Amino acid sequence: MKPHTQGLPATALPTPTTLDEIIFEHRNKAYGAYELRTHYTTNINRALFIGIACFGLMLLTNFLFARQKEQNSELIGQVITLSEIPDETPPPIEKPKEVEPPKVEQKSTIAFVEPVVVEETTHESPPPSPDEMEGKIISNETIKGTDSDEIAAAPPTEVKSVEKIIVELPEEDNTAFISVEVQPSFMGGNSEMYKFLGKNLKYPSAAQRANIQGKVFLSFIVEKDGSITDIETIKGIGFGCDEEAMRVVKLMPKWIAGKQNGRNVRVKFTIPVFFKLDD
Repeated sequence: MKPHTQGLPATALPTPTTLDEIIFEHRNKAYGAYELRTHYTTNINRALFIGIACFGLMLLTNFLFARQKEQNSELIGQVITLSEIPDETPPPIEKPKEVEPPKVEQKSTIAFVEPVVVEETTHESPPPSPDEMEGKIISNETIKGTDSDEIAAAPPTEVKSVEKIIVELPEEDNTAFISVEVQPSFMGGNSEMYKFLGKNLKYPSAAQRANIQGKVFLSFIVEKDGSITDIETIKGIGFGCDEEAMRVVKLMPKWIAGKQNGRNVRVKFTIPVFFKLDD
């Protein structure tokens, strides 16, 4: 039996083909994917050689740096011998010369003691004569020195009485201030004050029937102890609202007093009291 290829022309024999040729058969081989697949092995080998070369170059660089560091450490580690510094004895410190105090000229004095009468005496020293006292200062003992024109003054025999000086303290100022350094305030502030007013204020029935709304302005004095006095209506709306506002202000607890120059003072204060009907 003869093979089936016998008798066929030589050009009809199948040519060896690769997987890429089979995949891109009847396709555009100029497309980039075909070129990438055909040169894939070459690119891989080239990248491998380049990576090995870079790695070797890095190792060589580290080796050179290590050798250079060792050489530098050898240079730095050399022992330097310093010459010994001879011991020098510090020069002696001269003591400061003592400054002699200025000499005070001693004046001549002569003892002159007032004679006292006694029953018996063992030693009698007569008083000095006027010639001996000339040019000398009278004292309780005799000291030799230079003559002086000064004489001893007799001590005062009477002591003046000390006069009593009475300092009158200024009377307390009860002036009511309008503006002070520290203004008086309700305990807890304005919010607590209006809560107190809203809780205790009762709307007058006459004002409700007449549909009266508005503000009642009251003035009063905050005393030094924080109490409220001299309540007055500055501007009212009538129909019993003015009287009701004054009644509630009288019920207020003591305020924190105002201060001027660090002292509690009386301060005149003004507040509005609101009357508003619910819709």
